[in-house]
This record gives sequence, structure tokens and C-alpha cells, in this order.
Amino acid sequence: MRLKDDLEGAVSDALQLGRPLLTHLNADTSWLLTLPYPAGATRPSGRALFNILIDPWLQGAQTDYFSWFSKQWHVIPSSMQTIAELNVCLRAMERIIQSQHCAPTDEATNSRGESDASNRIDLVIISHEFTDHCNRKTLREIAPSTPVFATKAAARLISSWRHFHQVNSILPCSSSKHGWAISPADDLPSWLRIARITSNRDAMYFHSAILITFDLMHSTDDGFTEGLVYTPHGINADDLKPLSLASQRITILALLHGLHDIRISRKQLNLGAHNALRAQRVCRSKYWVSTHDEVKKAGGLVTHLLSRKVWTIEDSLREEKRRNEQGDVGSALADIQDVHFANLESGESLLLQ
Repeated sequence: MRLKDDLEGAVSDALQLGRPLLTHLNADTSWLLTLPYPAGATRPSGRALFNILIDPWLQGAQTDYFSWFSKQWHVIPSSMQTIAELNVCLRAMERIIQSQHCAPTDEATNSRGESDASNRIDLVIISHEFTDHCNRKTLREIAPSTPVFATKAAARLISSWRHFHQVNSILPCSSSKHGWAISPADDLPSWLRIARITSNRDAMYFHSAILITFDLMHSTDDGFTEGLVYTPHGINADDLKPLSLASQRITILALLHGLHDIRISRKQLNLGAHNALRAQRVCRSKYWVSTHDEVKKAGGLVTHLLSRKVWTIEDSLREEKRRNEQGDVGSALADIQDVHFANLESGESLLLQ
């Protein structure tokens, strides 16, 4: 399903079924997560959908440190070229809902009570400070009143631009005698929480994950029964094991983890498909969605040091089966037979049922 081509179908399915809609905004790792407001939840006037923008980089080059060191461009154009274009699409989605339900087309008012007739992005999440995740040009197109949740280094960088009114650092999941928990935040609805999963073995937190949990049934005070794990560079599977110890039971709907094994010299950047298989066995998510696998146009010194092993899900399963038959450590292939694998192209959407 392509969001721009089938707006009415996407909106109808998400709203009628009360399910999240995940849209790949480019071929790399920019995402839109659309959540129907739970029944009875407080919402802005004229709104039925809550839109979360994740790691937006829509167009132009991204540079790490210096252009002579690393500079990249999208090869495949983003499905939305600007934030304004994305907002046009999001407003059209709300109009479809209003027409179907004969609802008044009120001017939207955000949670701070500020009139904002054009913005439909309710929240921005940034997973890393690097410019393919934290892209200044794209982010500065977003309304300053939009709450931003970012990892510590990214939050510090974004705050230095003095564009957004509120930039929050994503807190790590906390553990206590009651189990593993996610703290609520003032800038989030009561039915939505965000946390970061990290490892003490990774001082730079390069291989970490963002955990987004939501209670779309809005049924209990400690619900938050569903979630999404977003790990664009991959996370060691052992670091996800606390998910099973959470004080609030979490069912992981989707694991966003790439397939490509990417290295710079001896340093592992993206952990790739084999790690994703191990992570999936821990998460037991219903959907495994590939991310951060775009082979971009690149320049600079890094291009001479970069190596990429392109895996497909079929290749990685065959390789694991070969290792298992030789007696290597691994889990049976039956462990992942129930997962739905999705490799969404730029502009494609997936309804998480």
C-alpha cells in the first residue's frame, strides 16, 4: 500500500480496525508512525490520528563531521520531499475521516492550546545525532511547537539550533524491584511512552534501540500492551532480554532492524540480518521490518573504508540453517516462522494488525 496513492484505504483501515499504520518516507530510515487516538482519550479538536515522525531526512546531502570525510545523498527520492508536503497528506487523511463521520472541520489546536492550522506532526523521535537521522534541514521545516524526543547527544545538538520550543532527552528503561519499566513524560499522551534500550558494552550507544509503547485500547492504567522496537544500526539481542521482565506486559508488534551488514574497516556499523534473527527471537514481534538499508550515493574518505554485505531474509535463513546443521549455536528456524517480514519501499505503508 502506498500512502499517497491510497489515502482513503489507509485511513479507513487504520481507523476502523484501530491499528497503527507504519509508512516508510524514504528508502533509508525515515518513518511515519500513525496511531489512531484511543477511544475516550483526550485529543485536539478535529483530530483522529496521532502522527509520530522518526528520523526524518527527506532531501539534500547528509554529512558526518566533514564533507571530505563522509557525505551521502539519497539515490531513491523520498516519497515526501518536504515537511509541507507531508502535512498536506496528513491533513487530507483527517479530512477523509471527517467526511466519513460527518465531523466538523475545526481548526486544529495542539496540546499546548496554540492554534496550528497546518501542522499535523504530533511528535518527532530522533535515534542518533548523525545527520542521516538528525537532519537539520528537514527538522527545521517542522513547526517549532512540535515536541521532540531525542537521544542525549541528538537532543543537545537540536537544542543548539534554538528552533524547537521543547526538546526532551529519551530516558533509558529503568529497572526496580517491580521489574523493568518505562517512565511517563509530560509532553506525551498518557497512553504513549518512549524509552531507549542501551548496553553498557557500547559506550557510544551506537547499537541501541528506541522503544515506543502504546495502549490503543486505553483500557487500564498500566496497559501499554503493544510496542515497536526501532534499531536502525541493530542492537545486540541480549540487550533486548529485559523486554520479557517489564513490569508492564509489552507485546512487540514490530521490530525495525536492517538486513545489511555494514562495516568501516574493523568497526561494525549495522549489525545486519544474522543479528536481526537473534533479536527477533527475543522480541517475538509479529512484524520484522527492514530499515537503514538504502545503498546511497556517497563521497569522502569513508567510501574507501566502507564494506557492505547485502543479505536477503532468504539468504540469512539459509546460512543459519547451514550453521545449525553443522552443530553451531543457533535456534531452530521454527522460532521465526510466525513473523511477517516486510521490506517497504519509499512511500509504502504497512498496517500493523
